[in-house]
Amino acid sequence: MNSEQQIRQARYRIHRADAMVGEAAQLDAIAAQLMAMQRQWNAPDREARLAAVLATSRAVWHGIQIALAEGALAFPLEVRQNLLILSVYADSKIGACELAPSADTLGSLIALTHTLAGSLKEWREAA
Repeated sequence: MNSEQQIRQARYRIHRADAMVGEAAQLDAIAAQLMAMQRQWNAPDREARLAAVLATSRAVWHGIQIALAEGALAFPLEVRQNLLILSVYADSKIGACELAPSADTLGSLIALTHTLAGSLKEWREAA
């Protein structure tokens, strides 16, 4: 491999790692917002705050789907497929929270979001 190919490969790894960091940071932020919502479940403005945080969560998960479709998250095929499945599952959890809001339903969305953020960070370190 010549030096130009090595440089291209290094840039590719950096770009891939940067994309993972961005998605992981967004998921961490969403998980934190969801946890705050869960802790303040009985607040008088819960409905409006819940709607806002769920909309933001949906936007981040849809962003992951778009990044996968555009190839911005350059993972192996199996990982991309699993991420797509998780994003669809997360969307269903968001819908469940909207239809029948409860702190327990929110808890499963928090766990999923937090877990994926951690996994993306691990992938970044391995990249």
